[in-house]
This record gives sequence, C-alpha cells and structure tokens, in this order.
Amino acid sequence: MDLFSEGNTVYVIDTSGLIMLESTFKKDNPVFAAIWEEIEDLIKQGCFKTIDFVEQEINDYEGKEDFLKKWVKKWKKHLVVDTDAASFNEAIPIINAEYNTGFLNARKQAEGKEEADPYLIGYCKVHNCTLIASESKTKNNKIPAVSKRNGVRCIDINDFLIERGLKMERKK
Repeated sequence: MDLFSEGNTVYVIDTSGLIMLESTFKKDNPVFAAIWEEIEDLIKQGCFKTIDFVEQEINDYEGKEDFLKKWVKKWKKHLVVDTDAASFNEAIPIINAEYNTGFLNARKQAEGKEEADPYLIGYCKVHNCTLIASESKTKNNKIPAVSKRNGVRCIDINDFLIERGLKMERKK
C-alpha cells in the first residue's frame, strides 16, 4: 500500500532543496534542531526521500561544504531510493519535451552525464510524491514549472516547513 493513500505525504527532495536546507538551516545550529529532527523522523517513516541521481549530484558537488555528502551517506539506507523502471519510463517524455528549453544542463549533456531533475519528476509522478526543490517558480524551464506541466506537486523548503507546522517561537 502506498504511504500516500494512508494520508501521509511522501516528500522527495532535489539537490537544490538539500543545498538550500543545509545553507539556510545549519544542522549544527541549535536554533534549527527541530527542522532536522522532523526531517530525520520523516526519513525513518519513509516519508522523506531522494533518488540515486540526487545522491550522485551531492557526491559530485564541488562546493567547499562536505556536510551534505556525510549526511546523505549516514541516512542513505532510508533516504536514497533507486530510480525504478516506471520512473525512467515517465522521465523519457519529460526529457524529450524539455530537451531544447534549457531545463536540462547543457554541460552535463555534453559530458554524457545524467541529470536528476527529469527522473525526480518521473519518480514523483509514478509514486504520487511531493517534490521539494529550491528553484525559480517563475521560470518556465525550472523544476516547479516542469513539475506542474507533468502533474507533480512541487514545493520549496519554506512551503515544506509551513506544511509540517515548523516555526521558531520567541521566548515570552
């Protein structure tokens, strides 16, 4: 039985979402402990995931921070799912439709590297998940617009925090 049918939203996060999460809400800052506890609880429940392509992007990420690489590795067993055949099949028309729109990274295409984005959208479409991405909501060739065209719900980190009821409160 799909978790979604039991009323639990399953979130699938993109590389951009993970980078935004880590850069904005540092895990070692006690102010943000509740956010990370919530995410890690959702991971344990199978309600917060990413796909193998995102794991690869995180591992290839050349940024100076290696926190995400270590964090993804720590949670890999429950966090990272292999992109299944149904998701691959769903990604093909997305790749074809978006081939010349700028949605796909030209440098990665030239290097023959796969890109996570169409597979993320395909995975979310097949498995009825909500995609978390921190990309422009106004550009037609970014994840939110392409998700919408493909019937996939896409939110950003702030929407996720609101949806989960997470907020900072002042001491009285």
